[in-house]
Amino acid sequence: MAQVTESILLSILKNAWYAAAFSDEVIDKPLSRTLVERKVALFRGEDGKVGMILDRCPHRFAPLSAGRQDGDTLECPYHGLRFNRAGECVYNPHSKTKGPLRAADIPSWPVMERYGIIWFWPGDPQQADESSLPSIDFLDKPEEYALVKGRLHVRGHYELVVDNLLDLSHAAFIHPQFSGGANTPEEILAATSQRLERRARSIVNHRIRTGLGPSSAHVRLFGMDPAIPVESDLTMTWYPPAMLDFALGSWEMGQEREQGIHIPQLHIITPETEFTSHYFFINGRNRRQGEPEVDKALLDFFDMAFARQDEPMIEMVQANMGAVSDINELGPILLPTDAAPVSARRMLADLIATERHDAESRQSNEGVELTAS
Repeated sequence: MAQVTESILLSILKNAWYAAAFSDEVIDKPLSRTLVERKVALFRGEDGKVGMILDRCPHRFAPLSAGRQDGDTLECPYHGLRFNRAGECVYNPHSKTKGPLRAADIPSWPVMERYGIIWFWPGDPQQADESSLPSIDFLDKPEEYALVKGRLHVRGHYELVVDNLLDLSHAAFIHPQFSGGANTPEEILAATSQRLERRARSIVNHRIRTGLGPSSAHVRLFGMDPAIPVESDLTMTWYPPAMLDFALGSWEMGQEREQGIHIPQLHIITPETEFTSHYFFINGRNRRQGEPEVDKALLDFFDMAFARQDEPMIEMVQANMGAVSDINELGPILLPTDAAPVSARRMLADLIATERHDAESRQSNEGVELTAS
């Protein structure tokens, strides 16, 4: 695997898994995508395994994703150099032997597939531990949930999207369709209790709503009675850097949670550039499985919430921030509902600082060893 030598301007946690694409986006032809300020090419070899390499031939900088796939390699469409999934130039048609050209090796990244997603690791390849990806309960039980998925492009810094998801108090104002218009924002907030749990490497924002009717999605799609008070769980668990496991469900008061209708969700935000992001989401449901019309209705519902309500607001916030990507540099006031996003930002900043310090220490020690030898 060729070493990634170009600097990453974006401040990210490098030793972590990020979503690159859904598995079904990379089937029989390469996919070009910009991830953490790198234009990359994703492609499958003959054995079905995915590779992710820099989408730029080092000869004349042609996009490799526009080339022909030959077995486990991508062929540059300009002069025919071929690159394997490790970024190695294994075929040079301009040499007598047609053999490898080591000077043309390009960066590649560790990848794996889980939950129908291709994940990549932008940091030290030696630290790419597949077991470090958090387990998502509803995706580990495919027989219990029907799934729909989607991807959005957000014109905003990735942490703004995380802020939006971790503070769901905004839903009463931006997403009136969630309550079906039956309650005012003040009534919704008054009926909601919040408890923040700070774990070693995650933040859990517990939000329980009691005594109001179910959401409009629970009513329209799953037949819950809007007049019967329910308990609703809207708990968001954040894993650094930007993976969020959302427990969304409602059940009649006095019933057990397991009797309720649950629509759990996974949200993964991957930085594209400093000011743009890829937003991947998967939504499950434990009722009305195998019904395409419900798939479409849920996707329409989430398109309204994510693409036409959240994303424009995040874009406007980013525009008001100008050339600043870290909102804390502008000294925002804080509300009690900001406890979860503020805690997540602090944890992520600490993890990035520790990672950077450790990398600098290793480089310093390596320099001392070289000098001594």
